[in-house]
Amino acid sequence: MNWLLLINALYFLFGATMYVGTMWVLKFFLYPTWRSLARENVDMHFGIPTRAATKFFTIVVPIMFISGGILVWSEWGTIRVVPAIICLLGIIVLTWVGQGIIIPINVRIRGGDFADDAELRTLLKRWMMLNDIRFYVSTLTWASMVWLLVDRGRLLESFA
Repeated sequence: MNWLLLINALYFLFGATMYVGTMWVLKFFLYPTWRSLARENVDMHFGIPTRAATKFFTIVVPIMFISGGILVWSEWGTIRVVPAIICLLGIIVLTWVGQGIIIPINVRIRGGDFADDAELRTLLKRWMMLNDIRFYVSTLTWASMVWLLVDRGRLLESFA
């Protein structure tokens, strides 16, 4: 692998790692505390983190689309094209769910567009269910990228 392809693969790994890490933190550390959010504390515990994540991933993800395409192109004709395709499809699905379905819910919650705390909890429950999809897809995407790099570098052989 020449150094440009290595940098490309490492960039995708960086983005996939940030994505999967964010999803794991949400699921295991933030979801339990968010079940008790109310109108008066939703911005501090939900609004600030979701705005920061959106800002970060708005920069990182578009480059991942290009990077994923390069991964597929560079692995074409080898068995490693399978994890490369999974990586590219993964970032497409993650973006579609995030931008198309979750961001509108974020906007409603952050804007206070709900009648009461019961409706807020309903929105958060739907938000969490949709992010569970991203939890599993981001985990698969990350694992596929690691698989590709391990196979590319013949790392399993080096530990034998």
